[in-house]
Amino acid sequence: MPLGPSCFGTSAAQECSMFRPCLRTSPRSRRAVRLIWQIWLHSGNGRVRSRQPVDVLFTQATVGLAECDLRGYLLRVNDYFCTMLGRSRDQLLGCHLSKIVHPDDLPRTEALLAGLLNEDRYEVEKRYLRPDGSVVWTRTAASLIRDKMGRPERSLAVCIDITQNKRHEEILRESEERFRLLANSAPGMVWITNGEGEVTYASDRWSEYTGRPHSEVLGYGWLNTIHPDDVEGTLRVWTDVQVKGIPYETEFRYRRHDGAYRWHVVRANPYRYPGSDKITAWFGSSTDIHELKIIEAALRESEQRLRATYENAAIGIVEVDTNGHFLRVNEWLCAISGYQRDELLAMTIGDITFPDDQAQDLEMFHRQMAGEIDVYSLEKRLLRKDGHLVWVGLSASRVDDLVGRPLYGIRVLRDISARKRAEESRNLLINELNHRVKNTLATVQSIARQTLRNARSPQQAEEDLESRLLALSRTHDVLTRENWERAGLPDIVAQAIAPYLNRGEKRFQAHGPAVILTPQQALSIAMALQELATNAVKYGSLSNETGTVIIEWSTTRSDNDLFLHLVWQESGGPPVSPPTRRGFGTRLIERSLARELEGQVKIDFLPSGLICAADIPLK
Repeated sequence: MPLGPSCFGTSAAQECSMFRPCLRTSPRSRRAVRLIWQIWLHSGNGRVRSRQPVDVLFTQATVGLAECDLRGYLLRVNDYFCTMLGRSRDQLLGCHLSKIVHPDDLPRTEALLAGLLNEDRYEVEKRYLRPDGSVVWTRTAASLIRDKMGRPERSLAVCIDITQNKRHEEILRESEERFRLLANSAPGMVWITNGEGEVTYASDRWSEYTGRPHSEVLGYGWLNTIHPDDVEGTLRVWTDVQVKGIPYETEFRYRRHDGAYRWHVVRANPYRYPGSDKITAWFGSSTDIHELKIIEAALRESEQRLRATYENAAIGIVEVDTNGHFLRVNEWLCAISGYQRDELLAMTIGDITFPDDQAQDLEMFHRQMAGEIDVYSLEKRLLRKDGHLVWVGLSASRVDDLVGRPLYGIRVLRDISARKRAEESRNLLINELNHRVKNTLATVQSIARQTLRNARSPQQAEEDLESRLLALSRTHDVLTRENWERAGLPDIVAQAIAPYLNRGEKRFQAHGPAVILTPQQALSIAMALQELATNAVKYGSLSNETGTVIIEWSTTRSDNDLFLHLVWQESGGPPVSPPTRRGFGTRLIERSLARELEGQVKIDFLPSGLICAADIPLK
């Protein structure tokens, strides 16, 4: 006999409403609910007179079935309910709901159970616990069962396992959240349209950038933020790609929140359902490239300026291939060599080099093209077309491709003939210097003689002689200081810590790349390191037997400027507390590194040890 409201009468049909949420699920669940109806009817609530084997129906149900008394103790469960909860029937019968319902759902479950006396039924999503602690999500529909006298007796619960659905929902929520985070983390504006181009989603970046509420981008509202001069072209591109159904890229201007129109590159890809040719959505992004546009314009201007400079420079600029053949020469080289441009382009660097100077230049050039050296400089003689010699200073560099293979060399030449003539004059001056050195030695000899002659004791003679010679030495330092060229930072650090290595070499760790300093940088850094070392000996990590000092440095590049990052870090010494006033040593460090070198200095007096960090521009 078919089951349904008509077979039970009007009263039974009305009661069927308590299972409608379950009937709206899967076909398997609907079949199970029909079985439950028969169980419910034969439990005393129905009006069908004939009884069927209730136990068989209860057992055959493919959803969880459970009866419990009005206090929450289980009276009867089917096999599916046992399997779903991972427990045996013996474990469940007589068990209170508080033992199997998730603690967070228990108060609501107990309230709904108590409410059955008034409502007769309820539906809820709740969690059960397996013995291993895992969670089973169910959609539970419960009904009150009355005895023959109409008094509340027990409840019947239908439990459909929706754990997998919950997992899918969680995966979907996580996927949506990941997409949202990814879209909002992108530097540009991320958006989605339907197949007709109406925006259905835009990342938060759109509102932040345009200063307009999110609702204004939906549909075709995004057109209101495009520069009026770009709207027609944008729509023309959009119409074209809709017909072709291919990814596209274009550029137009958006109005920013401050009213300024800025260039963006817009990229989008069509989406089609698998197996379908119809485009259902477009996924795209809009990225601000305004600065890039400005850079491109500046680059074009720079290239024009470079071209003009290349041709009109007062030095020779040459490009050669990896074999030394001329690829490009400027007018200066033509003038100084006496050859026409087309003549030079058929020659090599060796053809215009004086034979005695060819070996050195060609050896360095081949090493450069082999990747052994990046740049080199030398002086050589060019052999002019008329046979005359011209001294030039050569600076050679190499341009590589993306994988590091040499493409061509760039050679810059300058006429140093005048300097060479000056060097001849210098040789004359050297002879004069030799004469002066002899005079200096004579002066030293005179000082020594007079000192020894007038000293009252050998000790006084030694002290007087030393002081006088040091004074003379300082005078010579002043005279030769302008000839200083450079100093290596590793050498400066080594000299700074050398006096303290008797306390143990392992107490110092100094490492960093080879950095070349100017004389002023070397002097200032050495003074700072000396002050830090003195402080460490008196008060810091070198004042005990276990403290250590780490000196690290590295270089970084920002806006084509090179910076030195230098850190002095102490540990293992006595606890450090900030000084109540800035001492002379601190002022000296700040003056040496910050003021004199235009750097930034930060000194932290941490309990674990002093840390001094400096960022210094390497000019």
